[in-house]
Amino acid sequence: MFPYIFKIGNFEIRYYSLMYLIGILLAIYFTKKKAKKLKYNPDEIENIILFTFMGGILGARIYYVLLKWEFYKNTPFEIFAVWHGGLAIHGGIIGGFFTLLLITRLKKIKLIFLGDLILPFLLLAQGIGRFGNFANGEAHGVPTITPLSIIFSLKNKFPEFWATVLTSLKIENNPISISTIKDLIDSGKKITVVFENKAYELKYYVPWGISFPKKYFPPAYQDFGTLPVHPTFFYEMILNFIGAAILITLWKNDKNLGVGKITGLYLIFYGIIRGFVTTFRADDLMIGIFRAPHLASMAMIIIGTIILYKRGKSENR
Repeated sequence: MFPYIFKIGNFEIRYYSLMYLIGILLAIYFTKKKAKKLKYNPDEIENIILFTFMGGILGARIYYVLLKWEFYKNTPFEIFAVWHGGLAIHGGIIGGFFTLLLITRLKKIKLIFLGDLILPFLLLAQGIGRFGNFANGEAHGVPTITPLSIIFSLKNKFPEFWATVLTSLKIENNPISISTIKDLIDSGKKITVVFENKAYELKYYVPWGISFPKKYFPPAYQDFGTLPVHPTFFYEMILNFIGAAILITLWKNDKNLGVGKITGLYLIFYGIIRGFVTTFRADDLMIGIFRAPHLASMAMIIIGTIILYKRGKSENR
């Protein structure tokens, strides 16, 4: 909605970058304090976090490019144009994990210890970063005129539903034309669309949708004009903050570091959070007929559950 803090010519400082910078600085500050208390070299922990962050960025980009290969194979130079967007959080987690795994092998530090030490603040940073998505008008949800039965279907029915809406109303797929749907609904006109032999009324199914203006031409406006969309960035922000608060509470107890409880819970928490939020997203990556985040989230939940199970078994011995 207001992507940059200030801009001079082609130079700009964006809220998105600032949010992740704040997140990583918080992670560095608190983990260094804890590391010092536990007799670990705090500067070494800082370097590990920075390298892991860079590995996460690389993983996020590779993941996104691979799932959008049909586009990137014809525009290879765009692969490196990260300023045009295109980072996927699950790819970031995978990239960060393998970077951390490599570092632990080289430094001979327990992987599970570093996971327990860092992950509460990763979840906090992810929550802070979602404000950057709001500022950019990206990572947005489907329009709030979408019936909940369409949103929560196992198959991603939204693209077919949306195509039916545009065809039925004889509206072109551009932001100016789509914005007329909002004008019709706001005027009180009843609009009905038949999809899969069922009639749906186009109305605001929830009252908290966010409408993005044309001014900065954000992705949400490009996709749906001024129609209110589900603020999925805020859904995830709130849930991430709740999850981070739980993990940080556990993190404060030194005995929970290095046993895997925090790492396992992080994987389960974020798997559930992202799996829920992705049902509302309009721009999620797909693998065949499945939403890629659903598959990745399922894998995270399974791995997290296995970690907790093994931890429980070791405690009962």
